[in-house]
This record gives sequence, structure tokens and C-alpha cells, in this order.
Amino acid sequence: MTDNVPPAPLPAPLRRLPWETAGGLPCYVPQGDGLVNELADTVEAEMIRSALDDGAGAVLLAEDPSATKEDLRHAVRLIAYGLDDVVRVAELRAERIPGKPTTGERARLLTEAMRASMRRTAS
Repeated sequence: MTDNVPPAPLPAPLRRLPWETAGGLPCYVPQGDGLVNELADTVEAEMIRSALDDGAGAVLLAEDPSATKEDLRHAVRLIAYGLDDVVRVAELRAERIPGKPTTGERARLLTEAMRASMRRTAS
């Protein structure tokens, strides 16, 4: 015997937010208009802007003959963190494009390699 009950509607696609819980778990919100989505857009834009600013500052520092080795290490560290943020934004945005695979894993490996290189240089 079957009930003539229509199937439950599929939940709206969720958007992974650019922040995590205190325990390191991802946060999600239904896609669409709303305060949380607007805040997430703002945070993503700030992550990109900050990475661009750090990159521009690193270029200026690299061109400064009085820059110390430590100054340059700090600039590379900021660039690595900025790259990590930009990759995260790219992954988050790619998740919202139906049928498009994410390519963030290669960029994440690049970021990890840069950080590992900085740790070896600092030693």
C-alpha cells in the first residue's frame, strides 16, 4: 500500500561561509538574499582586498634596497596567508556554481609548499 503523499521538497542549496565554528567546523547558510549572505560577501571581498594590499606592499618592499631579510620573510609570510585566503574565497564561490569542479586543492598544495619553504629558510 502506498501513500499519496508528495515527496518532501529538496532543501535549498547551502552556501559554505568564509568562517568556521570555534571547533573548526564549516558553517553553512541557505543561498540567497539576507544579512548572513551579505556579511559573507563582505568578508570574502575583504579577504581578497587584504591579499592584494599585502601583495602590493611586498612588491614595494622587494624593490627597497634597505629591506632586511626578516622584512622580506615577513612579506612572503603575508603573501602566503593572502594566497590561502584567496584560494578559500575561490573554492567557496566555485561551490556555488552548479556542475563546476573545484580546483582549490592544487592551490592549497602551493600554499603549503610556500609555507614549508619559509619554515626551512627560517631555520
